[in-house]
Amino acid sequence: MPTFRFRAQPALDLRRREHDAAQRALARADAERQRARDRVDAADRALAAARRDLDDVTRTPAAQQEREWYRFWIVRLEQERAALQGTLTACEGAVAAARAVCLNARQRCEALERFREKAYVAHAAAEAARDRKMIDELATRRFVARRNVGKGA
Repeated sequence: MPTFRFRAQPALDLRRREHDAAQRALARADAERQRARDRVDAADRALAAARRDLDDVTRTPAAQQEREWYRFWIVRLEQERAALQGTLTACEGAVAAARAVCLNARQRCEALERFREKAYVAHAAAEAARDRKMIDELATRRFVARRNVGKGA
């Protein structure tokens, strides 16, 4: 019997490559989300530091101009943080989309892998049946040969 050959192997290879590409895209999207989260965290820290500085300046009675500067500075930092939060939200959406694509690619790949496994099991069963048939035929011939020898034919 010929060796096992999965006729849909090129399709399986293509789906594996698609799954690998989807995993790479998911990893890139996740890394970008992490960078966006780091930028938001840095903006939060800068905003907290500016508020602490404003509190320190507020304790000084003669620093009206400096207080005004810190208020505007804090407004600017809040706007930057809001923009960074929007970027983070967009990155989270991209990660969710990439995760869905990766899941779909994995399911398609696994479907063909299961099909390949079933085809291999069927091939192995056919080969085992062929071997059993050959063994049965040899046993039958031996039995008939012994029987003929015992009868003196």
